[in-house]
Amino acid sequence: MGITVRVRYLAVLRALTEEPERDALIRGNSLASLMDALFKAEGEPLKGRLFSNGRIRPDVIVFVNDIESSILGGMKAELKDGDTITFLPSVHGG
Repeated sequence: MGITVRVRYLAVLRALTEEPERDALIRGNSLASLMDALFKAEGEPLKGRLFSNGRIRPDVIVFVNDIESSILGGMKAELKDGDTITFLPSVHGG
Protein backbone atom coordinates (compact mmCIF):
# COMPACT_ATOMS: atom_id res chain seq x y z
CA MET A 1 0.00 0.00 0.00
CA GLY A 2 1.24 3.50 -0.67
CA ILE A 3 0.39 7.10 -1.39
CA THR A 4 0.89 9.37 -4.37
CA VAL A 5 2.61 12.72 -3.88
CA ARG A 6 3.58 15.46 -6.33
CA VAL A 7 7.36 16.01 -6.56
CA ARG A 8 8.68 19.35 -7.83
CA TYR A 9 12.30 20.29 -8.48
CA LEU A 10 13.11 24.01 -8.65
CA ALA A 11 16.05 26.17 -9.80
CA VAL A 12 19.09 24.23 -11.04
CA LEU A 13 17.49 20.92 -10.07
CA ARG A 14 14.98 21.31 -12.93
CA ALA A 15 17.72 20.95 -15.52
CA LEU A 16 19.00 17.74 -13.92
CA THR A 17 15.86 15.70 -14.55
CA GLU A 18 13.63 14.90 -17.49
CA GLU A 19 10.55 15.41 -15.29
CA PRO A 20 10.94 18.47 -13.04
CA GLU A 21 7.37 17.95 -11.82
CA ARG A 22 5.73 14.57 -11.51
CA ASP A 23 3.67 12.26 -9.34
CA ALA A 24 5.45 9.62 -7.29
CA LEU A 25 3.90 6.53 -5.72
CA ILE A 26 5.67 5.69 -2.47
CA ARG A 27 5.41 3.00 0.16
CA GLY A 28 4.87 4.41 3.59
CA ASN A 29 3.72 7.88 4.51
CA SER A 30 6.80 9.80 5.66
CA LEU A 31 9.27 12.12 4.01
CA ALA A 32 11.90 9.43 4.68
CA SER A 33 9.82 6.99 2.58
CA LEU A 34 9.82 9.45 -0.31
CA MET A 35 13.58 10.02 0.01
CA ASP A 36 14.20 6.26 -0.12
CA ALA A 37 12.10 6.00 -3.28
CA LEU A 38 13.84 8.98 -4.94
CA PHE A 39 17.28 7.69 -4.00
CA LYS A 40 16.47 4.42 -5.77
CA ALA A 41 14.63 5.93 -8.75
CA GLU A 42 16.45 9.11 -9.76
CA GLY A 43 19.38 9.02 -12.13
CA GLU A 44 22.61 10.89 -12.05
CA PRO A 45 23.27 13.82 -11.98
CA LEU A 46 20.08 14.72 -10.05
CA LYS A 47 20.71 12.05 -7.44
CA GLY A 48 24.24 13.34 -6.97
CA ARG A 49 22.95 16.88 -6.42
CA LEU A 50 20.17 15.84 -4.02
CA PHE A 51 21.94 13.25 -1.89
CA SER A 52 25.22 12.85 -0.04
CA ASN A 53 25.97 9.52 1.67
CA GLY A 54 22.37 8.43 1.07
CA ARG A 55 20.90 11.49 2.83
CA ILE A 56 19.45 14.70 1.50
CA ARG A 57 22.19 17.30 1.16
CA PRO A 58 22.12 20.09 3.75
CA ASP A 59 21.99 22.76 1.02
CA VAL A 60 18.69 21.46 -0.37
CA ILE A 61 15.55 22.81 1.27
CA VAL A 62 12.55 20.50 1.24
CA PHE A 63 9.00 21.82 1.46
CA VAL A 64 5.85 19.85 2.16
CA ASN A 65 2.87 21.78 0.83
CA ASP A 66 4.96 25.00 0.96
CA ILE A 67 6.03 24.44 4.60
CA GLU A 68 9.72 23.82 5.28
CA SER A 69 10.02 20.16 6.27
CA SER A 70 12.06 20.73 9.46
CA ILE A 71 9.01 22.47 10.96
CA LEU A 72 6.99 19.31 10.29
CA GLY A 73 9.49 16.89 11.82
CA GLY A 74 12.13 16.57 9.11
CA MET A 75 12.40 13.07 7.69
CA LYS A 76 9.63 11.96 10.05
CA ALA A 77 7.17 14.44 8.50
CA GLU A 78 3.95 12.64 7.66
CA LEU A 79 2.83 12.79 4.04
CA LYS A 80 -0.70 12.38 2.77
CA ASP A 81 -2.02 11.35 -0.60
CA GLY A 82 -1.92 14.40 -2.89
CA ASP A 83 0.74 16.36 -0.96
CA THR A 84 3.26 18.42 -2.94
CA ILE A 85 6.94 18.02 -2.06
CA THR A 86 9.25 20.71 -3.41
CA PHE A 87 13.04 20.62 -3.55
CA LEU A 88 14.89 23.92 -3.69
CA PRO A 89 18.69 24.20 -3.58
CA SER A 90 19.84 27.05 -1.39
CA VAL A 91 22.02 29.72 -2.95
CA HIS A 92 25.53 30.27 -1.63
CA GLY A 93 28.17 32.67 -2.73
CA GLY A 94 29.90 35.84 -1.94
